[in-house]
Amino acid sequence: MRKQKKNVEFRYYDIPKGEYVLPKIGDAWILEYGKGMTEQDLHFHNYMEIGYCDYGDGELIIEDRKYKYERDNFTIIPKNVIHTTMSIPGHKDKWEYLFIDVDSFIRNEMTDMEFNIEDVIRQVNSRGTMKTRHNHPYLAKIILSIIRECRINSKYEKTVLKGLLYLLVIEILRLNEERESKVRTVNKVNSYLTDSIEFIGKHYNEDIHVGDLAEISGLSESHYRRLFEESMNMKPLEYVNMVRIDRACDLIKRGDMSMEEIAYKVGFQTLSTFHRNFAKLTGISPLQWKKSGKGQSGSFANMHITAKKGWEGGEEGL
Repeated sequence: MRKQKKNVEFRYYDIPKGEYVLPKIGDAWILEYGKGMTEQDLHFHNYMEIGYCDYGDGELIIEDRKYKYERDNFTIIPKNVIHTTMSIPGHKDKWEYLFIDVDSFIRNEMTDMEFNIEDVIRQVNSRGTMKTRHNHPYLAKIILSIIRECRINSKYEKTVLKGLLYLLVIEILRLNEERESKVRTVNKVNSYLTDSIEFIGKHYNEDIHVGDLAEISGLSESHYRRLFEESMNMKPLEYVNMVRIDRACDLIKRGDMSMEEIAYKVGFQTLSTFHRNFAKLTGISPLQWKKSGKGQSGSFANMHITAKKGWEGGEEGL
């Protein structure tokens, strides 16, 4: 039987300049998660997502793993990790979310660490998981403290949040170390793809060929293509273009470059190719994105990009 293809949505958020946390909290997040969707409908973000279940029951899918969730469970989902939340049909649950620019925080605020900063970032973003408050009370306490601080919005908020985020990063590192000490067998599929995905992240603005990515991974081109599509649910060059468009959105937001400059800056050879790929991924032109992406309001004001291939926008299944 042919494997059913997943529908994957890229949900892009903006975190205000000079800040590291975008809270999505309160009664607006009492929802029937996943209503009208299936296990094949997944999404991922450009920032780490921390979720805390105040009440409810349902199922979480993080990459290829399924979890049954209930009250006082929490999730740690790095950027670019596919996942979805599905309530029991007909029931509403309350989750509260923190989107965290953990990469920038580590680079800017944790320079006193004895370890290589990029290694720390890689470890923090290595795996998505769900944990319980019962088994990890200190980590849960840190997450709840961040949510509370965002809720009260005190004059000391930025200072307090920096301290809490420092503790959060350390605890996530400890969590990953515990897991690695238990499981030393690395998933070969992920390890094969890791080097090439990191290469794309660093060289997205260059002329990238699938053959080069396969060589970096130590695989034949046909084997690499098959492995990539099975794991990422998209073709290698589709992922390259997704990364380019992600970077382009950041440059458009800055507002100091023309569209042509941005196109070449992120690796497109022509302006028309840039426009075509931007519209394919987001459903609108770069100029429309620039005009509509400013000054919006509401729960999903910061959601800009919806990948189009086999995907549909909407607010369900957050």
